[in-house]
Amino acid sequence: MEVSLSPLPAAEIAADLLVLPVREGHDPGLGLGGVLGQVRFTGRAGQDLLLPRRDGDAFRAAAVLLVGLGDADDEHAVRRAVGRVAPRLAEFPTVAIAFPHVQAVIEGVRLGGYRFDGYKSEPRGRAFRELVILAGADPQGVARAGIVADAVTFARDLVNTPAGDLVPMDLAERARAMAGACGLGVRVLDAGALREGGFGGILGVGAASANPPCLIEVSHPGDGVSGTVGLAGKGITFDSGGLAIKGLGAMSTMKCDMAGGATMLAVVQAAARLELPVGVTAVVPAAENMVSGSAIRPGDVLTHRNGRTTEVTDTDSEGRLVLADALAYLAEGSPDVLIDAATLTYSVMHALGEDITGVIGSDRGLVGELIAAGARAGEPMWELPLWEPYAARLESEVADAKNEGGSLADATIAALFLRPFTAGLPWAHLDFATTAYLDKATDLGPAGATGAMIRTLIGYLESRS
Repeated sequence: MEVSLSPLPAAEIAADLLVLPVREGHDPGLGLGGVLGQVRFTGRAGQDLLLPRRDGDAFRAAAVLLVGLGDADDEHAVRRAVGRVAPRLAEFPTVAIAFPHVQAVIEGVRLGGYRFDGYKSEPRGRAFRELVILAGADPQGVARAGIVADAVTFARDLVNTPAGDLVPMDLAERARAMAGACGLGVRVLDAGALREGGFGGILGVGAASANPPCLIEVSHPGDGVSGTVGLAGKGITFDSGGLAIKGLGAMSTMKCDMAGGATMLAVVQAAARLELPVGVTAVVPAAENMVSGSAIRPGDVLTHRNGRTTEVTDTDSEGRLVLADALAYLAEGSPDVLIDAATLTYSVMHALGEDITGVIGSDRGLVGELIAAGARAGEPMWELPLWEPYAARLESEVADAKNEGGSLADATIAALFLRPFTAGLPWAHLDFATTAYLDKATDLGPAGATGAMIRTLIGYLESRS
């Protein structure tokens, strides 16, 4: 899609489609106010109206699409409104949009119009080739929005790819290709290197699969003086539950269990392309949690990168086992902060639903900064407690800890399990078990991978700059 800027007023643009925002109860201009009353279009959120050009109309475009904003025209309302109509825009070769908030417009077009249809025998065709922005946009804002949308699309494509086509080393190769294109440093530790490095959590989880595990590290150096951020993302490319095997309903979407890893790869990609001064290192522990004679068993003890030991009491609580190794490895470089993201627990799904990401951390300042970044991005977050008394539930008779502490408050329990691997550094844990992958479409995309938290984390990195 080509994006261009035009100084022309909306009435003079000769596009195939002109998209105009309409606030509830307001006249859209261009002599269209009289038409609205006839068709009961009020401009409420969720309404849209397509009007072909007629002789005598006061605009040059072949058609006008009026899009209701409701009573708000902030960037979140614009992003959602444009995203909702984005699939319709593909019917027109050239589209001009006269909305405010250009970055929200481009993100809405790209995210709302996203499709993952490469596996269809007849992928849906797209005629949409040119987007013209009429709102006097800043070219830098246009470029940033494109980079952010590219990052979200990159992650969505990874998460939506069937697990059979994205085993751990496939994910590593996709990371290598991305890093090469963006001038990033990349390192992949294969199973042999993981054994030498003491990554017992990753090795244990991946032991049952014919596809060996790996650890992926991608780094953006920054300017060397603006500090560093360590990002860890759960990279379970498929989760059967291991010997604690899931039911079919729970297993059918488990290609999404590497959404945390995809998110962090997308964020470091954007950091490089935006030339952010802060240094960013993303680490993805990638493994398949499968069932075979070599699977880890309940009661087995794993030794992690930092020497800490874990008694495996639930093989379906595997995400925290691989994240523990990743966090310990990142902590060795002493970044200023550590942030991890994972599709980790059912409890956060029950507590916060499909719109809100849970955040838990050891540093209230960092947690607050992430929540603020989420509010700016339109990705709400809610802090859950790192409740110290619950740490007793992780006590083990044979190891330093168990990997689960019962079904109650499991999001908090998981965070308490991870905390000893952060070396006392400021740390925040994002549990987005629902928000990363949805079974229904939203204004910003079809069912499937959402790319949640990417825009938030990019905004957070920018705020550190």
